[in-house]
Amino acid sequence: MRTAAKTAISIAVIFLAGCVLRIWEGARPAFTVTSLTPARDSLTACINIRSGMYTSRGFMTGFQYTMLTGMADTLGLDIGFSGVYDRKDCWQMLSDSLVDIVAVNVSDTVPDRYADEVVTTMPFMDYAWAVRKSDHSLLWNLNLWLGTVTGMPEYGLMVSRFFRSYSLRPYLEAGTMTDRISPYDEIVKANSILLGWDWRLLSAVIFKESRFSVGARSRRGAVGLMQVMRSTAAVYGITDLFNPENNIKAGTMHLRQIERRYQKMGFDSVNVVKFTLAAYNAGESRIEDCINFTLDQGRDFTDWETVAATIPMMAEHEYVEEADFLRHGRFRGRETVQYVRDVLSKYEEYLTVVATSPPWEWVR
Repeated sequence: MRTAAKTAISIAVIFLAGCVLRIWEGARPAFTVTSLTPARDSLTACINIRSGMYTSRGFMTGFQYTMLTGMADTLGLDIGFSGVYDRKDCWQMLSDSLVDIVAVNVSDTVPDRYADEVVTTMPFMDYAWAVRKSDHSLLWNLNLWLGTVTGMPEYGLMVSRFFRSYSLRPYLEAGTMTDRISPYDEIVKANSILLGWDWRLLSAVIFKESRFSVGARSRRGAVGLMQVMRSTAAVYGITDLFNPENNIKAGTMHLRQIERRYQKMGFDSVNVVKFTLAAYNAGESRIEDCINFTLDQGRDFTDWETVAATIPMMAEHEYVEEADFLRHGRFRGRETVQYVRDVLSKYEEYLTVVATSPPWEWVR
């Protein structure tokens, strides 16, 4: 009996280790630690942790996302995310059974009105997951998973991935090189091949868009690492923009679609990149207005710097009141011009201190 029990435990640990490794692969193995009551095939989580964007405290939202999806993989469940810090009242949502798990800081105090309704799991690092007290089997499963996974070497590697310093300042000051930009380097490298871009340039776009924060959201509704609109992602068949792989894939596919437009117009490779960046920020039809306005002024519309120098005129009534060909009317454009400059400046910084590798190594 003892031998059989040890064998069963060993098998379970092997399964769990495999699931930890699959956290990066996105697979969903059909392995259940114990049956959940009531029966369910999915979970919904809310990340109630203030992580900021590219802070010295690490990529906490991304870390929680990876932990939660890894746990769901192990339980053989789908998992969805209802929101991140400051967007919704996660405690009320947990109480109302709109979410099943709330990721919190260990130091957080459960609001008094919910103290008798919720309970937290064992802590991991400075965090824990809150669930309803009535959800006994889920709490048991979460504690079992956390207790097993946090003792594995793979967990230590994941913690290092999200909480190591990615600051470039030490390398810039010492004149040395690094091979890392963010926790999402491997995803970026794989997607950059689609564009034919240096992965460091695509990283510069993501830095400018979100500072590598998976929970970033704009006032206009753009979501995630590459600040993709849901309507844009839907064009490419992508719905889950909280998923880093899906978000970067959607953003990259949109960049590629924009890039082809300017390639077909015969722009040189440098200007293709600059116009692509401008259109990613302002929209293709807006940049088409800028091109047409520059052409109307008798200037070189194929050169981004010339177009950028012409754009300020588009904010003046005297220049645009007769320009009935402009679909969007006046355009101040300062943000877009600065956007292109910022992305290319960050790329130049990456070129200085971030080593690259041959394309065939990017997809390993």
